[in-house]
Amino acid sequence: MRNLPLAAFVLLLSLCTNNLFAQSSSNSTESNSVNSIIKYSNNGKLNYNYRKLANNHFSVEVVFKNDQFIYKQEMDTLQIQSAEAFALLKQDLQNALTALQNANTNFKIERSNYMLSCNDTGVSGLFIVLSNNTGNINTANTKFQIRVLLEWLNTIEFGKS
Repeated sequence: MRNLPLAAFVLLLSLCTNNLFAQSSSNSTESNSVNSIIKYSNNGKLNYNYRKLANNHFSVEVVFKNDQFIYKQEMDTLQIQSAEAFALLKQDLQNALTALQNANTNFKIERSNYMLSCNDTGVSGLFIVLSNNTGNINTANTKFQIRVLLEWLNTIEFGKS
């Protein structure tokens, strides 16, 4: 008889916990249906994803990490939200690869939301530098890393899930 109140309390506590957990799970599912990741990957320096946004819009996001700066998602993320900008990014990356193969260190492309350039570090070799529009957050990628990114981008049909 003495254990009956304790058992009732434990049962009541477990029912409340399960109910709260079920509510939090359903809320996270609702938010994911509005902004859901379709594909994601990385090349060791860059993290990238393709997601469906609200109102049937799509976005490709490329996040470049730079340990010298405090992490700020708005500053270190390249967001592409149109098919035209997506095609332009792929073409720019292809042009950067060509410039790298030809050892063209004068190569530089400036767009409204990113910059691409070739950088000769001497001993380490040539790299393609991808940076935000101001140029203060960047990452140097090898030819292999840019090819990995470009191959991943080529698997996407922008505007389709």
